[in-house]
Amino acid sequence: MNWDQARKWFSLRRPQQEAPPRAFRPRGDALHIVRASSLCIASGKGGTGKSIVSSALATLLARSGRTLLVDADMGVGNAHILQNRLPEHSLVEVAEGRRCARDVLVSCRPQLDLLAAGSGVSHMAELTPLELQLIAGGIEELEGEYRHLVVDSAAGISPQTVSFAAASDVVLILTTPDITALTDAYAFFKVLLQRRGDCTPLMLVNRATDAAEAQATAERFRSVARRFLQREPRLIGWLPDDRAAVQSIARREPVVVACPESELSKSLVRLSVALEQELARTHPRGLGRTLLRTVPAPASKRAPA
Repeated sequence: MNWDQARKWFSLRRPQQEAPPRAFRPRGDALHIVRASSLCIASGKGGTGKSIVSSALATLLARSGRTLLVDADMGVGNAHILQNRLPEHSLVEVAEGRRCARDVLVSCRPQLDLLAAGSGVSHMAELTPLELQLIAGGIEELEGEYRHLVVDSAAGISPQTVSFAAASDVVLILTTPDITALTDAYAFFKVLLQRRGDCTPLMLVNRATDAAEAQATAERFRSVARRFLQREPRLIGWLPDDRAAVQSIARREPVVVACPESELSKSLVRLSVALEQELARTHPRGLGRTLLRTVPAPASKRAPA
């Protein structure tokens, strides 16, 4: 099925049929090393509100345990903006072998740290295997010190974007009711399954007018996924279209800090509780450790520009 056909399918109205949810099962792992449970917020399309959601969830999860926010949008990272930080160092220097990950950590608030990505560094949008291994190794060194690790993923289906998602314990696919967002989310879901066939991601509908629109949006997505992939994500919730998101960006703060009484913030609090329960049901594999195991062996390091 090509993307024109996918858009056609997503445009069709289909009756809502609630499929039984697929539970995450703990993985058997002989190594009983305590590592951070990892959550990747992913989206096939930019502009769906991924950074708003990531910054809020990281802030909320930090209230129950030390949390690390990883900006995986390597070429145009902006996670630091919603934490009102201007990092002196970033994962660019880790990828270049000039600093270790601990040296580029930024403290954002109590129990919440950030690994910032580069902004306007073109080659970071397509990392070499060695550069990705250096970043993965840096994360592996740190992940034992945190309870949660939240990945603010890059949009699209690039190999490194899919690698971060496939290495995470829980993947949250974010979409909006727009057909273009649904189509691109489907593309991401398809590629993720090709990389990690045992993954059953969660689905979050953002900017919905009400629960009915969110349910209808999710069912349109799932009906297409069932038909063509014989798999589907599980809807975990929805977020309202709320001006609080704009205010959050203007104030350079997570929306749950800038506008805690907004409907968006209240929905995010409920979502964080549900996600923490999902994370508690998984056996943390270690994002950095899993990346190191799956990234191809490097041939040679790219010469500095």
